[in-house]
Amino acid sequence: MRQIKDHCGLFGVFGTADAVRQTYTGLFAQQHRGQESAGIVSIQDGKLVYHKGMGLVSDVFTRDRLESLKSHAAIGHVRYSTTGSSNPANAQPLVVTSSLCMISIAHNGNLVNSRTLRQEVEKQGHFFPVFHTTTDTEIILHLVASQRNLDKGLKETMRMIKGAFSLLFLTPTEMIAVRDPQGFRPLVVGKKGSAWAVASETCAFDLQGIEYQRDVEPGEIVIIDKNGPRSERFVPKKDIKPSHCIFEHVYFARPDSRVHGDVVQYVRHK
Repeated sequence: MRQIKDHCGLFGVFGTADAVRQTYTGLFAQQHRGQESAGIVSIQDGKLVYHKGMGLVSDVFTRDRLESLKSHAAIGHVRYSTTGSSNPANAQPLVVTSSLCMISIAHNGNLVNSRTLRQEVEKQGHFFPVFHTTTDTEIILHLVASQRNLDKGLKETMRMIKGAFSLLFLTPTEMIAVRDPQGFRPLVVGKKGSAWAVASETCAFDLQGIEYQRDVEPGEIVIIDKNGPRSERFVPKKDIKPSHCIFEHVYFARPDSRVHGDVVQYVRHK
């Protein structure tokens, strides 16, 4: 029987010279969400550079490796496999170069229509003739990268995919956070000085003096660039019916985190 596993940890920050170290610390604080693999992608000279590998955050990243990724913006991921086997090829974030730009993605969740979408992508020959991983995350990346316009492509892709998805994208100019219309998995926004951060749990903020601002709303796309954040929606608020995962409060999240608007320790006590 296939074991159901669908929690990973996301962290990203835009607008600080210390982005890579903060991303490392944010992933370390969320190590409980995935011990299988870890990865960080950052922006350097208008391109995306990355390092990822199997194991714990502290095993994958040395001080020299972090220094080589130094940047004003970065996203990271700790993985606990859902769709796709446990191997280095499936480690995230995933990175591709499209006709639009270089794009990276980190995903927490599980798509329920991944098989159908994968067949459609392969049939139409979108972007790459073959997939390089066995994860449903790569399907999302292919669909977004095949679009002619990133903003419109994001919205169109988010309407196509079904299931639980909290996503972080990084391009050479912006960081993008997305949450599914049910808000099944958590995703929060924080701020420190002029820098903006996104994480799966607020415990990733607390260690670094990042102030929690709000949750990414279900059906929302938050785009962060040099001008700060702006919000767009791919599902109207009136059509949103939140359906949060109770196991975030019961089991997945750290007790000191704020998840789905409530402090985990308080919910467990209650």
